[in-house]
Amino acid sequence: MSEEERKRKRLNRATPRELEVLQLVLQGQTNKDIAQRLGISDYTARDHVSALLRKHAVKSRGQLIALHAAPPSHEKNIPTPTSVGLFRRTVSA
Repeated sequence: MSEEERKRKRLNRATPRELEVLQLVLQGQTNKDIAQRLGISDYTARDHVSALLRKHAVKSRGQLIALHAAPPSHEKNIPTPTSVGLFRRTVSA
């Protein structure tokens, strides 16, 4: 099973409210910001974030964001920067 399939499976287990909270977490919102935006208590926002962390099997908001922000490495072939900040070109023989 690919990482993309695992991500979709985890998102299918999230409630509609958790998906709303996830979008706000991905925007960098704090629990307090999330609570105010959704009209819920800070504690409820915290509980939704905790549920998302548990369902995605990560320990921090940063890991949760990275999980959703980082493209799978096999889909993009990004050139490696050199020490002078330029990109090294690969030459096919």
